[in-house]
Amino acid sequence: MAIPEGLAVSDPSIVKSSETPPFPIERYLPKVGEDARIAAASTELIKKCMAGFQLQYQAPSASPETLDSDENGANRPRRYGISSISLAEANGYHLPKEFLGDKTKAQLAPHMSEAEQKVFIGDQDPLVGVKAGDKVNGKVIPQGGCSGEAQRRLNIKPRQRMAEKINNVSFVRSQENPQVKKVFQDWSSCMANSGYSYKTPLDPLEKIVGSSPTPAEISAAKADVKCKDSVNLTGIWFAVESKIQDELIARNEETLNSDSKEFDALVRRASNELATS
Repeated sequence: MAIPEGLAVSDPSIVKSSETPPFPIERYLPKVGEDARIAAASTELIKKCMAGFQLQYQAPSASPETLDSDENGANRPRRYGISSISLAEANGYHLPKEFLGDKTKAQLAPHMSEAEQKVFIGDQDPLVGVKAGDKVNGKVIPQGGCSGEAQRRLNIKPRQRMAEKINNVSFVRSQENPQVKKVFQDWSSCMANSGYSYKTPLDPLEKIVGSSPTPAEISAAKADVKCKDSVNLTGIWFAVESKIQDELIARNEETLNSDSKEFDALVRRASNELATS
């Protein structure tokens, strides 16, 4: 996935940090809601399978908001660091509550009994000690246990990788681009004028401490957003990264389209399963 070192963007648009447009790769990235529907359908199938062994299976349930979410791995609100003055004022560099989710609903499933482990995982884990033909409550454990059976029912294959790879590669490669490095320097100089010493907008994210922001952190985050907007950091970085993505998409379009078709079919199977469960 080599990208020309001389890649440059002429006259990049001015973009406020809080208004980052969609990236080219987003049309290929799975949505949070789609992944949640697949996970929810798998959970329902596992529950039915476990019930056949007179066992229960409990797993965290996704909220309706999560199941309908159009968010994806591009993570626009946080991709280039803090992006909103209002969020900076409320949370500094810390993630807002809506990013963290409801932890009361995200608890891990209760500890499984030995029988439940055997039926759930089957022969996928040698440490569980399940062999072909082993039974629990008089019924033969399916290959891969109930979790493996759910994967087969939904025909879950390794999820699409090319779109996620491009999403990650473009982010890393964009930071090596001369235009992006220059705007990093401009942003860093602006931050220095306010008394803060950071080389890149990602540096502050590595120094978050505690469970809530201090007044000093809030002040730094507010200065960060103002400096981003004053040097058009988001506009330049977005333009360069989008161009990198466009080149990678053009080279891998056939794979991306094939991945998307497979994933869309999987989402339909999951949605159908949920509709009948």
